[in-house]
Amino acid sequence: MTTTPLPRGFRAAGIAAGIKKRGGHDFALVALEEAGPAAALFTRNQLVGAHVTVCREHLAQSGGRVRALLVNSGNANCATGTAGVDDAHRLAEAIAERLECPAHEVLVMSTGVIGARLPLAKMLDAVPQLFDALSADGAQDFNRAIMTTDTTEKRATRKLGETSLVGVAKGSGMIHPDMATMLAYLFTDAALGDDAHELLSAANRKSFQRMTVDGDTSPNDTVLLWSSERAGPTALLGDALNSISGELARLIAKDGEGATRLITVRVSGAPTEDAAALVGRVIATSPLVKTAVAGRDPNWGRILSAAGRAGIPFPAERALVKVGSSVVFADGRPHPANEGAAARYLADEAEVMLSIDLAAGTATADVWTCDLTAEYVSINADYRT
Repeated sequence: MTTTPLPRGFRAAGIAAGIKKRGGHDFALVALEEAGPAAALFTRNQLVGAHVTVCREHLAQSGGRVRALLVNSGNANCATGTAGVDDAHRLAEAIAERLECPAHEVLVMSTGVIGARLPLAKMLDAVPQLFDALSADGAQDFNRAIMTTDTTEKRATRKLGETSLVGVAKGSGMIHPDMATMLAYLFTDAALGDDAHELLSAANRKSFQRMTVDGDTSPNDTVLLWSSERAGPTALLGDALNSISGELARLIAKDGEGATRLITVRVSGAPTEDAAALVGRVIATSPLVKTAVAGRDPNWGRILSAAGRAGIPFPAERALVKVGSSVVFADGRPHPANEGAAARYLADEAEVMLSIDLAAGTATADVWTCDLTAEYVSINADYRT
């Protein structure tokens, strides 16, 4: 993946600090010369990583102003009690000392295995190396350092006139909508204005809330929008946030653990957009639908049945189900003559669409997921060992 220049004012770094047992980049930093405004969304899981507690506290204390972001992979610092929170505070303090800023202007985030203390001494020793590596072109190293089971880097850029928006994300497993899913960072030099949280929430609802890999949510899920304020506000920011968040969400779904197919579930004919999204999430989360795609089987009955249990009333006898462009159910009956073309489509295309028209309204929504393969079981059966 090519180098991704960060918006003006941001510098980033990613290094190998020995946090991951298997080696590789695992410690990352982004910093500004002066604190800039930020908005964040966090998991709704009742189990939360220490970073969620500390970030909420720091954002409240700073009035939403952030000078630096520190992220580690390989260890979630979750279910580690007050000691884990203390470790996160100590890391924030170490970064703040170097920047000569208040510790509450530093956000510290973690991703990886649940239930183990951070290797704090090792991480503190690596802080000087992080600062030495900071660069305006450091987005790629930052991206590499926040990955866990990801097989590809996930970055995207939007130009907004003279300003820009850069998104960096990680996520491959433990992915399902619940406020925010995975770690995602949205950096811009455009001023955020007074509605930053609503801008982020709106983008989240149409992107990260509409993807799923396995139906599980992490205790550390976070989405952060952060500005260096090098430029004034732009009316383009809202649309750009929606667009870049959707691209990152698709990249995460495409890189689902063990996946061979990116699946777009398109639900139309729904009474409301929220209803369409709900039906889409139920279909996209169905192991039976996902394994059918893995087997290149256009099993329309699984799609229609999943839609039927979503809790949204619709006349099933009037529904229409398609695999790609092939109609496999319509007019209350199957269309077996089209299943051969549908099977070839699933075999030939790496990105596939399953669609259903509920015949119950005019609203539409897309949800992104991936197929479910034996490789997913293999990855997660020995994730800790």
